[in-house]
Amino acid sequence: MRWIGLLLALFTVSVSGCGTALNRNMESTFLSGHDLMVMTDKMAASIASNPQIAAITVHGPMVIVLTHLRNMTDEIIPRGEGDIFLHRVRVLLNGEPALRSRFVFVLNRETFKELQVQEGWSAAQLGPDVRRLQPKYALRAVFYSDTKVAHRYRSDYYLCTYLLTNIRTGQIIWENSYEVKKAVHGSFLD
Repeated sequence: MRWIGLLLALFTVSVSGCGTALNRNMESTFLSGHDLMVMTDKMAASIASNPQIAAITVHGPMVIVLTHLRNMTDEIIPRGEGDIFLHRVRVLLNGEPALRSRFVFVLNRETFKELQVQEGWSAAQLGPDVRRLQPKYALRAVFYSDTKVAHRYRSDYYLCTYLLTNIRTGQIIWENSYEVKKAVHGSFLD
């Protein structure tokens, strides 16, 4: 019985000891869900209100393909998590009826082929590619970071850039960015 009590006490000390080394206040220098929402809200509003984009969409909707997030940070951002930073912009633009007629989003080639295999569609069933809506613009995002680490201190500065590019000419039609610096001190880094 004493062994069980001793093991229980040891386990309690181990767990509480880990608590001081872990991030008790849920502080982190990584991009958060809050950053995602603020960033994508800003990007969607910027695209929707841009005069150059408005001039293009007067003649018809922009057909846009999303590319995968290009992660140039020190943080590992899995592909699925990275894609959300672009797909939320798409959802925001498609969520407004007034904007839905200005922006048409299509699947990128890779996703289309994966879907084709997954659903077992043959090329004959789908018909020639000519009937598919071809994108003229690409929306992409590139994230950069600068990390500083010292004793009991870490900071990360992020520059998250978004670009809407004419696929044929390579011209950047629209560009905007989100910048944030995060720092933590103390026990989080122990």
